[in-house]
Amino acid sequence: MTGREVINDSLQVLVGSAVVLLVLIVCVRAVRRARERHRQRTAEPLRVLLLELLCAEGDEAAGSLRALSALDDRSWAAVEPTARTILAKVSGHARTSLVGLFEQRGVATRAMADLGRRGSVRKGRAAEVLGLLRHRAAAPRLRVLLLDADPEVRTVAARTLGHIGDPANVPALLNCLHGPHPVPPAVVLQALTAFGAAGHDQVAAGLDDAEPLVRAVAVETLGATGGVVWTTRIAAALRADPHIEVRIRAARALGALGTPAGLEPLLDAVRRGQPEPLRVVAARALGRLGASRAAPRLGELLDDPVHRVASTAARALLHVGPTGRDELRRAADGARGVPAVAHARAVLAEAAIGEEGTRSAAGPAAVGS
Repeated sequence: MTGREVINDSLQVLVGSAVVLLVLIVCVRAVRRARERHRQRTAEPLRVLLLELLCAEGDEAAGSLRALSALDDRSWAAVEPTARTILAKVSGHARTSLVGLFEQRGVATRAMADLGRRGSVRKGRAAEVLGLLRHRAAAPRLRVLLLDADPEVRTVAARTLGHIGDPANVPALLNCLHGPHPVPPAVVLQALTAFGAAGHDQVAAGLDDAEPLVRAVAVETLGATGGVVWTTRIAAALRADPHIEVRIRAARALGALGTPAGLEPLLDAVRRGQPEPLRVVAARALGRLGASRAAPRLGELLDDPVHRVASTAARALLHVGPTGRDELRRAADGARGVPAVAHARAVLAEAAIGEEGTRSAAGPAAVGS
């Protein structure tokens, strides 16, 4: 056999294999589509039962609950995704009814069992289900999973504890920020903010923690959830904490809280000589604070040699109100240095374009009125 014949035979084999593979792919997709259509047809009458459970009252609701609870496994598998989607969006009576359905179907019991089994995917899915149900009895096991070797399991466990909403879990969430298997700070922050004001006392205990990251997350959580009672403590962290990350988050928190007690600490934080990242965040926070007394200091920053500080101060002045805009106009007219002129004019031009766009969008409605 010549070399050309060998090549031709190899090509024929490759083409034949490709054709077989293509046929298999088409068949698999066709089977999947057929199964999905069958599942949709099966689920349609069951969705009616589900809606009756959510909307009906008394005996009618009880009848729908009994019917859904008694479904065979295949029928339940068809309607369960819809039930989960609805459960994530409703509250009140509708949520209570759905949680009761899931409980009667044994979903919570199976998920609790799966938390203790091997397999990261299984544990993660179980934690998600329990969070959706806000199953408080799962909290002790979820706290253990905060130390799991798998990062995804730790993340899901933290989020689930936030969904469950028991402030008793706050210390465990703060502690999981450090150690051999930490949970990302953004995940912990999201979980802690879910507690709202109910978790303030437990979160505030983190302000005295030896770990800087715990103090940083605690201070930002209090700012994000309206912990105005802790403004003095947050201001003290901004002034004196030895770690820059804590100070930066304290500045952000004071801007979010918007209390007058945050003004002086933030004015000190934007002074030259302070770390650049802190000055930028503090300038932005002064804009959120909206105090006219901040305008002169922000005006001084328009001529700052650090571009990020100057540009942030210019945008912050827009939020200070008439006093801030007056400061920008003076700087644009040359009352300060050349860099200040550029920053002030750029921000005023952006604001004018935005206001013109707003007026144009509101024009037809205004005329119609």
